[in-house]
Amino acid sequence: MPDRIFTGLQLLSTGLRPYVTKRASAMSYGIQIINDIEHGDAQFLLVLMWDHWNELFRQDLSFVERCLISELRDFRNRWAHQGPMSENDIYRVLDGIERLLCAIHSDQVVNIRELRRESLNRLWQAEIGDNNRKNFRAIWPFVLYFASAAALCFACFRFYPMPWNGVLTILIIALLSRLAWAQSIKDASLTAGPKECFHCGRVIYSTPCPYCRPSQNLGIDPRMTIVLKNDETLLPTHKQRHH
Repeated sequence: MPDRIFTGLQLLSTGLRPYVTKRASAMSYGIQIINDIEHGDAQFLLVLMWDHWNELFRQDLSFVERCLISELRDFRNRWAHQGPMSENDIYRVLDGIERLLCAIHSDQVVNIRELRRESLNRLWQAEIGDNNRKNFRAIWPFVLYFASAAALCFACFRFYPMPWNGVLTILIIALLSRLAWAQSIKDASLTAGPKECFHCGRVIYSTPCPYCRPSQNLGIDPRMTIVLKNDETLLPTHKQRHH
């Protein structure tokens, strides 16, 4: 897969070069600087725009574009030194390039917009895909056990007479429903990240719930706890333990 940041920086340099050349020529800059601009890469053009902002670009661009130049320089340096770049960072780089090119009315906006939309789609799939996997992990035990229950119930009605086939069908459905529910809870408890406790309903970050059985989780003798209202427990103070 081609490097999207590299492609974005190439489009940025292609879009900035005519604009920077025009501004430098209007201010009667030397031929050497004009030649450097025509052969400069994205980093060179961003640095030049930052260093010569007051003379060349302050009257044409706003402070927002100046902030974009600073941010793009930082991201470009991180990318050049092979620093970590998440999908959020890639989208931010491409979005900043698109905004800067839109500000100077460059014809490269269409190309960078396609890259930015591709990054947005990847970002969307990464976030929504995790939720889809979590939902599938919670649903698949019920699908599996209900399919098994349907097959067993069909066998009961096929080979057992009334009323035993109805009794067996009820027992099979109840048993497999309980197994599916237990499996769903087990899979949810193994999922990393915050989750809701199935007993007390509070948000927890560990597999054992610290609210349901705080004395057991803390390694404290349950006999040394005082039971209060609303199913809360209060640990004895230092003086209470001595008494």
